[in-house]
Amino acid sequence: MRYLRYAIGSLACLMIACSSDRVFAPSLVTIDGIPYRVHASLNRDFMPLAPPDGEPLTLGIRIVTADGSAIPTSVTADSAWVYNGNAVWRTAVVEGEPRNMSSFDVGALGGPKWGPGIEVDVVVRLRDGAGHSFLLQAPRQLITRSD
Repeated sequence: MRYLRYAIGSLACLMIACSSDRVFAPSLVTIDGIPYRVHASLNRDFMPLAPPDGEPLTLGIRIVTADGSAIPTSVTADSAWVYNGNAVWRTAVVEGEPRNMSSFDVGALGGPKWGPGIEVDVVVRLRDGAGHSFLLQAPRQLITRSD
């Protein structure tokens, strides 16, 4: 009976997670003994050559080790989700060069025309050398504007 209660609770959580577009993720994750955090920057370009309603959202993500240790080259990021209330932008991310010893950057272009001046939540998916995935969140990130 005890196991049935856990199974029902797990099934309910799974159903809620599957019925929602929202991905829940921690702000700190440990992969092979190394703790990771994420910092995100989001921007809309309104400079003179941009369309009157601005360029689409750009996303920059920096993955850092929380203790300053080196990041193995086998740890990568491949996807990100940006949440604006119930709306979500799902995107692949591309790694920038060069990689720093304790951090690396990824980014994406062509997002929605949200903001500027609003806060969104950013989730990135990391993968280790064995292909395991880990979600990492940067909550309440401000979308800025360039004029």
